[in-house]
Amino acid sequence: MNILIAGANGFVGSALIPKLLEEGHKITALARKIDPSMKKEGVTWIEGDLLNPSSLPKIGKIDKAFYLVHGLKESHGNFEYYESLAAVNFLNWIRTHVAGIVYLGALVPEGVTLSPHLRSRELSGSILAASGLPVLEFRASIILGEGSLSFEMIKALSERFPIRPEMNLLSQTCQPLALNDLLKYLVAAVDYIHVGHKILEVGGPDVASYGDLLDIYSELAGLKRKRIKIPEVELKVLLKLLEYAIPEHAEVGKKLTESMEHSTVLNNDAAKKVFPKIRPKSIRVAMDLARTNSTTHYPPVWEKDFLKSLLSDKLLVQSGFLSPDFLKNIEKITKLRDMLSRSK
Repeated sequence: MNILIAGANGFVGSALIPKLLEEGHKITALARKIDPSMKKEGVTWIEGDLLNPSSLPKIGKIDKAFYLVHGLKESHGNFEYYESLAAVNFLNWIRTHVAGIVYLGALVPEGVTLSPHLRSRELSGSILAASGLPVLEFRASIILGEGSLSFEMIKALSERFPIRPEMNLLSQTCQPLALNDLLKYLVAAVDYIHVGHKILEVGGPDVASYGDLLDIYSELAGLKRKRIKIPEVELKVLLKLLEYAIPEHAEVGKKLTESMEHSTVLNNDAAKKVFPKIRPKSIRVAMDLARTNSTTHYPPVWEKDFLKSLLSDKLLVQSGFLSPDFLKNIEKITKLRDMLSRSK
């Protein structure tokens, strides 16, 4: 089939392309900027920005279009607006050329006030559905795979800190899905025929808390992390802490952290009935695959003057986050790590 992928150079899009090529499909891949390293046989790369409709090139007949665009990395003030605008511009661009759309959204908890991140994911799906075209919307929680933002946050926090923080936010539950299993669903969607807007919630067989995910990563990586109770503070204080904890992913991490206030687990098992041959991996298997394939490195905080940076931040000090007991525990464990490092 002729397949269009919007967001082709993103985390999911770049992993999906080889899988679709293996199935013999012809790929047209949209990216804002085309890098020579992206070019592969069987893929036609086109350059265009969904926030700038005039930059989008003309396209021919498309059997299925994958909408994998996500605005988490956008530096714009209101990313919800820009995500919605991108979805509208995408529809106006492909409406008369495509037979069906596959969209990757997010699991949305019911009966709660959604975070901007989850609200924008749900709204983008609704915009695509309003086209009247067949839209298959996959809704997923955390994707565990090398390079996924959620996995990188888990890895960075586990490797960078000498402790495993214990707090209410980390007790919320999620239902992670391995990257490879997500790709199986997306590939299978190419041949799936339906009418209207169909939503399928996808996830692995296990439900775990966010704290459990830190524990599983640490165990698999051979890291010993003592649990330390973190003072309960306002969300804005935790978001500020991310700037010090994971500066590489701070802006994206803030948007994802806001979504952690509620559980994101499957509400039904309809995906099993539609795609019975796909049997998602357990959390441990998915995490270990991501860890094994990951090439990123996060130096531990004791390699830098981390405490000095925290103590200079007025918001963290005045909020009570940097309580005497908390600082005392951090200093103890950091000194122990220093001693172990010198003894090697």
